[in-house]
Amino acid sequence: MLDNIKNNPNFKVYLAKIGLIFTTLAWGATFVITDKALDQMPPFTLNAHRFLIAFLSTYLIIFMVNRYNKSEISNITKLEFIGALVCGTLLFLGYSFQNFGLFGSISSGSSTPTHSAFITSVSVVLVPLFLVITGRQKISGRIWFSVFLALVGLSMLLNPLESGFIKGDILTFGCAIFFACHIIAQDNYVKKNINIFRFFLVQIGVASILSFLCSFIFEFNHPVIWSNTVINAVLINGIIATTIAIMIMVWAQKIVTPSQTAIFFSLEPLFAALFSFLYWLIFPETQYVPLGLIGWLGGLVIIFAIIRSDN
Repeated sequence: MLDNIKNNPNFKVYLAKIGLIFTTLAWGATFVITDKALDQMPPFTLNAHRFLIAFLSTYLIIFMVNRYNKSEISNITKLEFIGALVCGTLLFLGYSFQNFGLFGSISSGSSTPTHSAFITSVSVVLVPLFLVITGRQKISGRIWFSVFLALVGLSMLLNPLESGFIKGDILTFGCAIFFACHIIAQDNYVKKNINIFRFFLVQIGVASILSFLCSFIFEFNHPVIWSNTVINAVLINGIIATTIAIMIMVWAQKIVTPSQTAIFFSLEPLFAALFSFLYWLIFPETQYVPLGLIGWLGGLVIIFAIIRSDN
């Protein structure tokens, strides 16, 4: 029976979609952790260490998978290197805008974790829009309808027209733009003949190097507190939300379309809201804004949009 399941042509598609849900879950779970860590470590520095941990973890995985053969890494092709350079730069820009949107206090204009997740997920609309503008892909009516439903659900989650947008929200919109570009660019490379491990390793390395450079230039005099909160944020973001989650995303994009990938990521604010609530239950002193009935209904609309996008 197991062999029949594996031989099913749709098995990989279902597995890829489950993988994308896990990736979104991991990202949504880390918004609160990242927000707390940014109180004690500036954005570029936090990203630099996050990506460094991810780079070392990926290197270890490659080293073990290939039975301790270091030559596997040195066999990187020109296509893999160029693709990783492009995607690594976009990843660096996306996370930089996201972290700067969360950086500081809410009273000073920073975005809340749930707001940040919502705006980041606007990439669900930007991806098919960019694909149409560049003439790279024709989007089916089913996908456009799913995008519309996802946008409606996202709007119900946070009701941005009533609460308005602040400085942190505007910065986070830059994150949505670069993440949308990252999804499209990565889709272009992963569907070619590349080694996913080498491609991912260099991509994370590029993001780490750029983050360290900006940290040295712009944050050299900013105090850093290596508290348990910061250490946990760096390790969880580096290993779970980057190494595991993004590597799964890279593999899944070999199978599903970029538009479907973006729609799955619209679940991110729902997971962010859920984990913000759980964090508040554990630490009641944490500032928490309840999602409300309309918000949770919006989450159900997003789930329906994902199911509807299956073509």
